[in-house]
Amino acid sequence: MKFDSSGSPSTFASDWISPDKQWEYKFADNKFPEIVKTGTTQVVLDLDKELDVPSAQRASRLIWSPDSKRFGINYSPPHAPHTSYDTVAFFQLRGDKWMALPSLVDGPDRSQLTQLARASPPKSTQPRDCAPDTDVLKLRNWTAADTAILYAQCFARRSGQLEAGLLFTLKFDDAGNWKIVHAQRMSNSELYNEQ
Repeated sequence: MKFDSSGSPSTFASDWISPDKQWEYKFADNKFPEIVKTGTTQVVLDLDKELDVPSAQRASRLIWSPDSKRFGINYSPPHAPHTSYDTVAFFQLRGDKWMALPSLVDGPDRSQLTQLARASPPKSTQPRDCAPDTDVLKLRNWTAADTAILYAQCFARRSGQLEAGLLFTLKFDDAGNWKIVHAQRMSNSELYNEQ
């Protein structure tokens, strides 16, 4: 994965093509996200239909697994006004068809961090201390074909300042089921570099 000068993952056109060069993430009419067979217009997955994303928020970040058999996409589904809600959806190739994998969380009604921490609580961070109006969860990268790293932010309830960053390591089985195998709080220097 490439990072820009701010430490954020880059979004070069070459990042949109799967590592095996078989699939491409593109926008039909510059606004509707889809996966196509590389070099064709054959749509194999219409992300506009799979993900409920308002047209004003179509920009989303897709990250391929190293073997091109899975990808995760960071996006912002509909949520309450004056709040921030970013999440991630995963898809897996089964035969020649892309399938949505089980959701990481139950939806925007309960904090994503609270739901993930219930499965694997990170030390020294209590999700109840995080501001409820900013709920951000993103796929950071893949470390292996079956292992993904998620990044969650915790903003202080009173100051609104970024207080903690948490990393969750997900492991997928062949069927696409996932489990959290590790959770950790980022150090202050890691958190500063993440921004």
